[in-house]
Amino acid sequence: MSNYNPKPIDLSGVELTDDLNELREAIAENAHDVWAAERQAQGWTYGPQRNDEMKQTPCMVPYSQLPESEKTFDRDMAMKTLKLVKKLGYDIVKREETELYRVLKERIRDSKDHFVCPQCLANGITTPLYRNQIYCDRCGHKLNIDWNLYK
Repeated sequence: MSNYNPKPIDLSGVELTDDLNELREAIAENAHDVWAAERQAQGWTYGPQRNDEMKQTPCMVPYSQLPESEKTFDRDMAMKTLKLVKKLGYDIVKREETELYRVLKERIRDSKDHFVCPQCLANGITTPLYRNQIYCDRCGHKLNIDWNLYK
């Protein structure tokens, strides 16, 4: 048995400005993509429920399609990383508007459009969907939505 006792640095007194929320979202999305790429390399694929034997997970979707509970984990880690950087004495300065930044802002804006799973709705449940989602996070129902109609 390990005697490991984690002692993360106390970040409770570190304040971040609101403009770092976009950076937090970029870090969170990239962290998810890094995780997904590693899983794919290990043979993992999408499945409506996690199945370790079959190497399937419902999180094998783009970040924008993750349920908020999964995004929260990535966002928390990103925010803690930003706070640690500041506590270590570094400044985070945005020097220019890049194409990547513009695309990120569009993705953040688009992810606020909510749709509801028709299968869940038929059962009286309003499960939110995100643009381009293929499967419902709650019931696993394959969605037959032409997302091009919403562009």
